[in-house]
Amino acid sequence: MITEKRLIAAGLIFGGLAPYVLSTYGLTVLTSILYYGLIAFSLGFLIRNVGMISLCQTSFFGLSGYMVGIFGFSSANWAFPWPLLMGLAVAFLAALFFGCIALRTYDISFLMITLAIGQICWALSMQWMSVFRGYDGLQGVRPPVVAGLDYADPWIFYYTLFVVFTFIILGLRKVVDSHFGLALRGIKESPDRMAALGYSVFGLRLAAFVLAGLMAAVGGVFSVYFTGIITPTVLGLERTIWVLLIVILGGAYSFWGPLFGATLVIVLDVVISPMTNRYNSIIGLIFLLIVLFAVDRGLGKLLDYVPRPFRARKVEGRK
Repeated sequence: MITEKRLIAAGLIFGGLAPYVLSTYGLTVLTSILYYGLIAFSLGFLIRNVGMISLCQTSFFGLSGYMVGIFGFSSANWAFPWPLLMGLAVAFLAALFFGCIALRTYDISFLMITLAIGQICWALSMQWMSVFRGYDGLQGVRPPVVAGLDYADPWIFYYTLFVVFTFIILGLRKVVDSHFGLALRGIKESPDRMAALGYSVFGLRLAAFVLAGLMAAVGGVFSVYFTGIITPTVLGLERTIWVLLIVILGGAYSFWGPLFGATLVIVLDVVISPMTNRYNSIIGLIFLLIVLFAVDRGLGKLLDYVPRPFRARKVEGRK
């Protein structure tokens, strides 16, 4: 029988063997899927478990990347791992601050506030020329050399990202299936009832928001090290909608949906964009078909037919 554990094992085997079976270009595409997958998972986690559609996840992705570039290569020129730690620290503080502002609202008000936060971060990166360098952004970011390992090597970089990605996503699965995840889903259904039961609704939502922000920030660190450049485009509205599209296509209410969505969108970009300038039209058509036939479950609906070993076993003998 095919179970989720076996599918995860198959994914781990493929991920471990990928550099041996893929071309250099294919490995580059897979690397992009992994670090964009992190930001997609961060948004999917908020939508699926807390009912929050955050349009500022790209802010944490971009801020961490900018901090790596600023502290490691632009002005401060700090040694590794300080630029990486600064990137994660700034993203953490930003998520904490933005969360304290946005999480006092729900539904459409929350969505609009996070959209405004994202646009403020984008405008800041465009207009604060002395720090963020405007439209040109920061260029020439180089992967570090750690303990004799040069992360400019595609294989070393990929395996490091693969291990970090696996650790984060499997950890997220445990979080989702924990009492914390159950409390979040209870808040999603009825925050007033959870508050009456003694739960700190604001505190739990803030913890989820910060956790999602850190996930996106890790993706941003790997992105800037991999591409060597960070620009305001990463924080722009177009990229925000692009990430939301990834999550919806994969299935916002499926745990693995964001990974499916990231794979689909990035592979289509690689395959179709060189062939035609109508790439966005094709993506729009695929989006329409998925919404029509899979409703709100996206490609993740396919996993409805796969047993979940993580579910609690039914207690025998209860009436």
